[in-house]
Amino acid sequence: MKRRDFIKKGIISAAALSFTPTSLLKSQDCPLTQNDILGPYWTENHPYRSLLANADEPGTRIFISGTVKANDCESPIPNTVVDVWHANDSGCYTIFMECDAGNTDEDPYNLRGQMITNENGEYAFETIWPGYYAGRPKHFHFKITTPNGRELVTQCYFEGDSQIDSQWEEDHQGLIIPLDESGNNLYGIFDIMIDEEPIQVGTQNEIMPIPEKPTLYSAYPNPFNNSTQMKISVSSPGHISISIYDLSGKWITNLLQKQMPSGSHIVNWNGSDAFGNPTSSGSYLVVMKYSGYTISKKISLLK
Repeated sequence: MKRRDFIKKGIISAAALSFTPTSLLKSQDCPLTQNDILGPYWTENHPYRSLLANADEPGTRIFISGTVKANDCESPIPNTVVDVWHANDSGCYTIFMECDAGNTDEDPYNLRGQMITNENGEYAFETIWPGYYAGRPKHFHFKITTPNGRELVTQCYFEGDSQIDSQWEEDHQGLIIPLDESGNNLYGIFDIMIDEEPIQVGTQNEIMPIPEKPTLYSAYPNPFNNSTQMKISVSSPGHISISIYDLSGKWITNLLQKQMPSGSHIVNWNGSDAFGNPTSSGSYLVVMKYSGYTISKKISLLK
């Protein structure tokens, strides 16, 4: 099966589930997707993409698709962020471990990515089947965030895994999915039912575009003595975080932590830390975070 056929097949299969007769759905309880542990290897700022593994990554290719739905198991939730991360074929997590196999592109976010559900609440991604880690069954990590801010942290496991026993099945109902095999690839559908009322769904009729990379302009003056200012520019409204760190990574202060409109903004720093104490002369990093992007600039304080 070709990659484009998978995306089409996954979307059609997921969409077909959303057309289950309402009368049948109302006659059943809606089993919400269980919470599961976040684990120690999540990090912020995963890039927006549906291809998580580069072409040279060892392992069996796997294609996962699904639909994010409200707590009636029927109403899709568009514009939902689906954040996915997992171990490589050897059970190694990038960023936190030195993984020898694969990642010839030296992608720091290898096997990690975020997607935004379409108007039917659907998502799909391609990666490799993860290996075993710490004696646990093979799994994908998911962090779901709806447009209304509802979050769900969960995991997806696979039928037939030798590490899954009857107790594990009982404790993880709804999180273990079957896989179909076609050629050398695996295919699975993981639908996610989140505890959000259908009445809240659909407040946005347009699909939220992936935000463009923001701009953090060079500080002026730089070097500076009393104060300096940084101009930033963002393409769409969103939460912006701007912080100061020293070169060892120690946090100094926050300059901005709030929802901001699109356009250009000016942020100032007077050389003080979060408690109002003056900092010493030296180099510092201005770190800006916005919609999955992280940008930094070096500035120098002279006294």
